[in-house]
Amino acid sequence: MNDIANWLSTQTEKHMVLGYGSLLSKDSRERYSNIFTPGIPVTASGFERAWVTRSLHEKQTYVGAVANAHSKLNAQLIPTQINPALQEREKDYRFVEVSPEALNFHLHQHNESAPLENVLSQFTFWICETLECTQANNDYPVHQTYIDTCLSGCLEHGGIKEAERFIVHTSLWEHPRVNDRLNPKYPRAAAVNTEHLEQIDRLLSKR
Repeated sequence: MNDIANWLSTQTEKHMVLGYGSLLSKDSRERYSNIFTPGIPVTASGFERAWVTRSLHEKQTYVGAVANAHSKLNAQLIPTQINPALQEREKDYRFVEVSPEALNFHLHQHNESAPLENVLSQFTFWICETLECTQANNDYPVHQTYIDTCLSGCLEHGGIKEAERFIVHTSLWEHPRVNDRLNPKYPRAAAVNTEHLEQIDRLLSKR
């Protein structure tokens, strides 16, 4: 996709973060992390997304990325500085460098790969890897508004198929869940419209 190479070539920020959880949401990352640069969909090989990130101070569990050579996850590639605001948001993770070879932009024309590889080599890619893997329990449940934030981000940039990929490429869905839509407990919850909420409920009911 020449559009991807062209988009990358216009970016002045040389660090890119793979947003695979709440950073998928444009609204959440703009309002709570002051990240206003648009992202592009990407699949990262070598990492498994799972419900394993416990936030002690927020009393809930989030998705995390864990190194796994046999897994992959869908994400948004977001140009941004790894600044104090982002580091605070990702305090339960460590920033791990990702090889450009692990990124898949779903290229369909073989002659576009070479120029894209040349452009990718100009950037450093990062993913937030979970510091300590701990599954959700009743004391540290998963909150619905966090799921809504992640899946609404998928719906925004890739529609139903992208949201389905999030669900398929995420492990440990059997967890205690709190429906907090009327009183959000997730501190970086996105504003999600009714249509997306209905789509999210339909997708989750199929699991």
